[in-house]
Amino acid sequence: MSVMSLFNKNRKKENYKHEEKDESVKALYDECADDSVDNVIEVKRTMGKRGRVIVAVAVAVIAVGLSISYIRYSAVKTYDGFDVVKSVETSGDNIADYFVFAGNVLKVTKDGASYIDETGTVKWDVSYAMKMPKAEVCGDYAIVADMNGKDVYIFTTGGEVSRQTLSYDIANVDIAQQGVYCLVLIGEDGSYISEYDKDSKKIYEKKASIDKDGYPLDIDISNDGVKLIVSYLRVNGVKTETVLAAYNFGSVGQNKNADRLMDSYTIEDSLYPTVKFIDNDTIACFGDKDIRLYTMVEEPKEKTVIDLEGREMQGVFYNSTCVGYIALADPGSGSKYKIYTYGSNGSQKSVVSYSDSYDKIYAAQDEIIVVGDMDCSIFRLNGSTKFKYSFSKKLVNVVPDANKEEYVVISESETQIIALK
Repeated sequence: MSVMSLFNKNRKKENYKHEEKDESVKALYDECADDSVDNVIEVKRTMGKRGRVIVAVAVAVIAVGLSISYIRYSAVKTYDGFDVVKSVETSGDNIADYFVFAGNVLKVTKDGASYIDETGTVKWDVSYAMKMPKAEVCGDYAIVADMNGKDVYIFTTGGEVSRQTLSYDIANVDIAQQGVYCLVLIGEDGSYISEYDKDSKKIYEKKASIDKDGYPLDIDISNDGVKLIVSYLRVNGVKTETVLAAYNFGSVGQNKNADRLMDSYTIEDSLYPTVKFIDNDTIACFGDKDIRLYTMVEEPKEKTVIDLEGREMQGVFYNSTCVGYIALADPGSGSKYKIYTYGSNGSQKSVVSYSDSYDKIYAAQDEIIVVGDMDCSIFRLNGSTKFKYSFSKKLVNVVPDANKEEYVVISESETQIIALK
């Protein structure tokens, strides 16, 4: 073999080795390239999940922020107009009174009572003849009684449940959410505090002696119908005093004494014409010098006293979370009235200036409604004004509808359902 042939042979071997090497490198490159593509795809997927999480968190934070902003805005927003949802002529309603009853309206006149739903439709109508009808509502039950008369009617949202005619004149009434009701009756030899079930069957009766107990100014029964608070006005020599007496008609009271009296508080030189269970276990006693709050799960215990600081209450209001009153403002204060609101623990929540006409004031679920002549103002418990308007007709009452931003406006000639805007 020649040297040239040997050289060419060795060269072919080297070329073959180089080709093998090149193929190995190419294969390794392709494998790495495939791995890199897989890795890149995997990284992209991982970043996508994280991105979606970040976006979701950001959206949630924005949503919460918007919700908080809306809540804060709603807590101070003032409505200055409304749309009339429905209007119904109601001639002769100047002698009627209206109450929020199970989300709708109970209309009470000397000639009868009727239940009106949120559309203005009369669901039922019961006729009677009363000289001075007084109504109280609690839950799905309502009582209408003839003050200084002898007739009493019990209603639910479905209509009349029972009625009775008493032997003595009726001086005061109240009803619990199960239909249990309490009456103060004035007899020839004293007064009687009587309790009945929804079917007007007597459960309990106590005779109150004018000399010993005093004259019952006001009564209120707890929501469950078990507890009763009575404000007695008693003359002690030349002095007058109020006795706040708390009764329990349950087993605890039965074991206490025959009268079911759990405890009483005597306050000298003061009148307490209004007493209320603002919830099942909290009593508010509105006096001419202060407001006294008591807790009563079974027995009463004094909770706190709110000093009126010499102000004369023109009206009181309350719900399950607050108590308050409206009083004449100090001369030079720039307003005619001041409205004072306190929490159920006695802490002051707000003081509101009010200068429009005033006939009645009451607290709904989370607001205070003031009605006078043709004026209506609605205040939130934090003191902000929700609605203020002067209508073109004299108002009888304004009551909240089932819809939170809708109200039933009753004037002497029509009833309107309005939506604030």
